[in-house]
Amino acid sequence: MNHSIISGIYAITPDWIDTDQLIKKTEEVLTAGVNLIQYRNKIATNNQKLSQAKKIKALCDYYKTPLIINDDIELCRILKADGIHLGENDSTIDEVRNKLGDQVIVGISCYSDLTRVRKMLATDCNYIAVGACYPTTTKPDAPHASKSFILDVLKITTKPVVAIGGINLHNCEPLLKLGVNSLAMINSIFYANDVKHTVNQFQALVSKHD
Repeated sequence: MNHSIISGIYAITPDWIDTDQLIKKTEEVLTAGVNLIQYRNKIATNNQKLSQAKKIKALCDYYKTPLIINDDIELCRILKADGIHLGENDSTIDEVRNKLGDQVIVGISCYSDLTRVRKMLATDCNYIAVGACYPTTTKPDAPHASKSFILDVLKITTKPVVAIGGINLHNCEPLLKLGVNSLAMINSIFYANDVKHTVNQFQALVSKHD
């Protein structure tokens, strides 16, 4: 897999049941020029998820932006999405490869656990995510991934590193200076008053540290 795919601004969808609202905002996000989209909805029914994800996949295809599905092998298979993101209690990489093949992107949450990072670096996952880098309303109890932890990860990794958790325009630069490949965000992008302007600002900061 081309590692450069996992770079820049990684937008993750919020838990919105209103599909029209979600699709409208997702198109704004894609038009603004993010690098990746992850479809994640922890409160929708399976039917709602299928309906929302199909529409988002069509948009991602149109805007030529990779789509990652959060923890749902079957949804990923049905949509032929570009990848899947797995947490600690989700499906295993072997399950994903058996059902989806070798070409699908597999991302893994490693939180602030260096033992888990080492374990995942020995697998054929395609990227690892670390965080929460800052306090986050999405996962208020998430363990904190300190800058020293992220540096330790960057020293040993052979895979792209995605930073996640409470990231915004005011606090992302230290993470970029450390050398993370990608910034994953929900609220800072989907709740922005001016999505295009916000994404442009993020992209300018990313470019500065490339």
